[in-house]
Amino acid sequence: MTTPKMTIKDVVNVVKVAIDKVADTTLKVLSSFNVIDSIVSNLPFMEDILKSRKGDSYTDDESIIVAARIGDLLSDPTYNRILELSYGNCERDIKNLKGFSHKAAGVLFAFVRPDGTVVLTQGNNRTTMLWMVTQDPNARIALNLNFHSRSLSFDDMLQAESNNHRADCANRTTQTLLDKFKSAVHSQQDWAIKMFNLLKEYGIGIADTLPNARFSCKSYGSITKAEAESSPDVVKRVLKEFTSLYDEDKNPNVEILGNFVRAASEFLTVFSKHINDVDVKNNCDSFSEMLKWYFRDMEPTLRNLRVQQIGIKIAIRQNITQEDICISSGLFKGNQVSVCRLISIYNEFVDSQEWEFNKTYDTAIPIIAGVSLASYLAKVEPILRNGIIEYAKTPVVHAK
Repeated sequence: MTTPKMTIKDVVNVVKVAIDKVADTTLKVLSSFNVIDSIVSNLPFMEDILKSRKGDSYTDDESIIVAARIGDLLSDPTYNRILELSYGNCERDIKNLKGFSHKAAGVLFAFVRPDGTVVLTQGNNRTTMLWMVTQDPNARIALNLNFHSRSLSFDDMLQAESNNHRADCANRTTQTLLDKFKSAVHSQQDWAIKMFNLLKEYGIGIADTLPNARFSCKSYGSITKAEAESSPDVVKRVLKEFTSLYDEDKNPNVEILGNFVRAASEFLTVFSKHINDVDVKNNCDSFSEMLKWYFRDMEPTLRNLRVQQIGIKIAIRQNITQEDICISSGLFKGNQVSVCRLISIYNEFVDSQEWEFNKTYDTAIPIIAGVSLASYLAKVEPILRNGIIEYAKTPVVHAK
């Protein structure tokens, strides 16, 4: 097979690229961070090793771990994405780690070409992060230095470097969200500790990090979004009300769906005026009572009535689940469908209780004439809007 002719690019200095691309405002923010631990001791300096291997002293395929000045490290954009590096991610990771950590960085990997050029194949981000914290090109980092065989052609050297770079990317097992959380919470990253403490109050654990958890949660990212879109207090209310449905269960072992928490929080926030009106007029907590009925009490109550009313057929409706509310989440990007399903069961419940509400409207949360729902759906594409509104009118039943 003929090797295709491919574009070859010039190598670039990793630190110089960062100097050109990282904003001064970012560097000012990061100036408050430090290197939080030390590089491995007693490593030879890279420049000394390179000097000793010049000319006839160059040793093919030699490998040695050195302390390299980050300002001496190059990267080849022919196969490496150094020119598309995400400096925002570097900033995020520095903040999460509260500085630069040599222990977290481990050992970088680079090849030495026969002309003495040192080309990174693993470690662009880590090199950049150390510079962003120190802003010192003479800062040192641990590096596995590998000497190309002089018998290799330039194309063969590129292939060897590219293979090493690709293997580092391809052979990493991508972290799941649960893996990411477990690692983050044990390394005391602020966002993970905040989420852990929020959910711990309700016996909810993520990735087995909470001993004796009564509930689990995988989609914790949606809960973070719920806090931002609604408020932490509303999210706490949803979590408290929903988990309390299982107070009588010794080990409910129920997964709390982040999308459900997000939709319920949005429901309470957007339609708070109508919900509060019902609560005040009827001296009740209508949201709490609705959850208890549809998610816990409806089915057993109807079954008991069937037994008591001998000879009278009573239709049994199964309790609904979080999945029943969020059933369309995968088909429509956004919470609007789930929120409309909550409107449906809320209006149905208020009507069944014969509770008072603003009789200007046909339902407790107005669907046709209501300003709140219209405003809420205003950003939805018109072609989808009418279809979504139908969910607010359609009874929610358990999907068997």
